[in-house]
Amino acid sequence: MEIRVFSTEVEPLGAIDEISSLLWVTKYFDVGTFSLLAPITENNSKLLKRGNIITKHDGRREVVTEDGKIWRRAAQLTYVHITKDENGLEQLEAQGYMLSRWLSKRCITPQIVKTDTNQALINFMVEKNCGSQAGSRRKFQRFSILPQEKVAGTLVEYANVAYADLGAEVKGRAQAGKLGYDILINEREKLYGFYLYKGKDLTAKNSEGNTPCIFSRDFDNVDEQEYTDSIENCKNFIYVQGAAEENEAQPVVTVDAAGASGLELEEVFCEATDIARKYQEGETEVTIPLSTYLAMLRTRGSTELEGYGEAVSFTSTISTNSNLKYKSDFDLGDRITCKEVKWGIQIDARITEVLETYQKGEETIEATFGDSLPTLLEQIKKVR
Repeated sequence: MEIRVFSTEVEPLGAIDEISSLLWVTKYFDVGTFSLLAPITENNSKLLKRGNIITKHDGRREVVTEDGKIWRRAAQLTYVHITKDENGLEQLEAQGYMLSRWLSKRCITPQIVKTDTNQALINFMVEKNCGSQAGSRRKFQRFSILPQEKVAGTLVEYANVAYADLGAEVKGRAQAGKLGYDILINEREKLYGFYLYKGKDLTAKNSEGNTPCIFSRDFDNVDEQEYTDSIENCKNFIYVQGAAEENEAQPVVTVDAAGASGLELEEVFCEATDIARKYQEGETEVTIPLSTYLAMLRTRGSTELEGYGEAVSFTSTISTNSNLKYKSDFDLGDRITCKEVKWGIQIDARITEVLETYQKGEETIEATFGDSLPTLLEQIKKVR
C-alpha cells in the first residue's frame, strides 16, 4: 500500500516513507475520516502538513467513469500532532476527513424551494452553491458533478432553512433517498468530482441478477460479528408545527411512519418555524401555496423521523481468507445478507461504513451492515 500526498491544487508532492498504522473509515451516508501514525522523517515531516490531500493506493478497484477516467476517495489533513514516548520514539500523528466535508464550507443561498427527487435536489444544491452555477468566489476550483445513473425516487416538496449548512442538507437528502456521496479526486487530470450513487442489491434473494453476497461464520468469511437491535431512540409518529401565518395561526401536520397505535405508537414533536411560507426571489417576495407549504412540513417530518428509526446492525470483521473481496465482490453502499445460524438471525442490510486498518504490515477490514447506533453527540442534537 502507498500513501500519496497532494496539494489542494492536486499537484503531487510525494509519497509517505512508511507508516506505523492507518485507520481509513469510509461512510455511505456521511463524511469519512482517517488517522495515520508515521515515524518522523524529513520526508514525512515535509508531506504531512495541515491542508494537504492524501490518497491510498492498495490495488483495489476505484470509480471509473464512462470516459475511462479513474477517480478515488481522498482525505484532507486537518490535524497534525507530534508525540515522543518514554523510550524516546518520536512519531507523527495526522488526522482528517474525506473530501465530502468540504460541502460544509458553504451555506445554501439563496434559499431553495423546489419539488424534485432527492437525487435531483442534491445535484441542484451542490451545483448552485459550490459548482458551476455558484458565484465566482463560492465555486470549488477544478470541481464538477460526475456522471451518475438516474435513481428512481418519489417527488419531494423541499425547502431549506435560510443559510442552511450545505453538507448537512446533502446528508439529509442522501439518507432519505438511500444514496451515498463523496468528493473524489482524479490524480491524472488534477480534478475533483462530486460522486452521488446508489449501492447494488447483492442480497440472497435479489431480483437484479447480481451474485449474492452472504456474510456468515458458517461460510468462514467473517472472523468476528456483533449484532445490535435497538429501539431506544425509536419514534414512528411526528407532529410538525410550521411558521405563524398573518393571523398568528401555526399550521400543524403529522407524519405517520408505521400506522401504530396503543403502546406501539411513539410520538415526537418537531418545531419547523424556520420554514417560512414567504421567501425572497431576487427583489420579489413569493408566497408558497398552502398545500405546497404543508407538503414541505411533511418532508421535514419524514427527515426528522429518519433519525428516530429502529437501529438494526451487524458489525463484522471480514476474514483475510474470505471468498468475498472488498471492492471486487462488495463495496460501500451495497445491500448484502448477514446470517448467523446459532443466533437465529438473518438480515438484509446496506453496508453503511467500512473501517480499513493497516498495522505492522497487516490489514483488517471491518464493515457495518445496517444503521449504527446514534452517537451521544447526535442524540444531544436531537434533544436540542
